[in-house]
Amino acid sequence: MGKVYEYRTTVTIGDTNLLQHMYFVHFFTLQGITRDLWVKECVPGGLESIRDGLVLITKNAMCEYKKDFFLYDRVLVQMQIRNLRGASTELVFRFYNEATMELHAEGTNEIVFANSNHRVCRIPPNFRNAGIEYSADE
Repeated sequence: MGKVYEYRTTVTIGDTNLLQHMYFVHFFTLQGITRDLWVKECVPGGLESIRDGLVLITKNAMCEYKKDFFLYDRVLVQMQIRNLRGASTELVFRFYNEATMELHAEGTNEIVFANSNHRVCRIPPNFRNAGIEYSADE
């Protein structure tokens, strides 16, 4: 089992409905934010790879909702990598209430790597190595 990347945020008014429940779609927004910050902070040269034309294409995204988040709850998003393959991998997300450490949702995001021409390509070594470091596979 590898490292776990963590992102923390607070549920704000814009994230909630009239009942002050966090919108379901925000779980997917948080998946994207967490993935992007992992690339920035944990993949050596990741930002440069993207600037040079590497594309991360979302092939599939899922979120299994378990419990509501409410206005001003602190959310802890944990992310790891699973099923690292030639041109794709799966990101695994767990959403906790930071105050209670209760699990509120779990999700996945399967991504495919592509070049600047949007042709599928092998996972670059810098992404592969970071993926191994944050692997959820045993």
